[in-house]
Amino acid sequence: MADESLVRNSRLLGLFTEIVQGPEGTLRAVEAAGRGIAAEARCTLAALADKLTIRSGSRDELIESAPASADRLMELGAIEDDLSELWSRRRERGLGDEAFEASLQQIVLRLEAWPLSWSRQPE
Repeated sequence: MADESLVRNSRLLGLFTEIVQGPEGTLRAVEAAGRGIAAEARCTLAALADKLTIRSGSRDELIESAPASADRLMELGAIEDDLSELWSRRRERGLGDEAFEASLQQIVLRLEAWPLSWSRQPE
């Protein structure tokens, strides 16, 4: 990543920061990256809130919810991987503005939707 000192330990935040700061950025891409930064913050807060909720449950509840929590975190990892791969394609192979912006928008939409699907429903 361009400037590690600007980025806490968030791969998503680092990638979005590179998109915003990079010379390849169009206004639409920078706008989408800004939405992505906000969405990443919401994802972090949702994961922390769920972690606190899980800790307040019984051992059996923790064991029961662990696979679903792992699946959700793997989904977030897949979004990170997709963004990383898209950014690499953009920088290395000169992916065009329209294709890059459309793909970036889709990734940001997935990231924005992630906290909503993370929240545990009351029983």
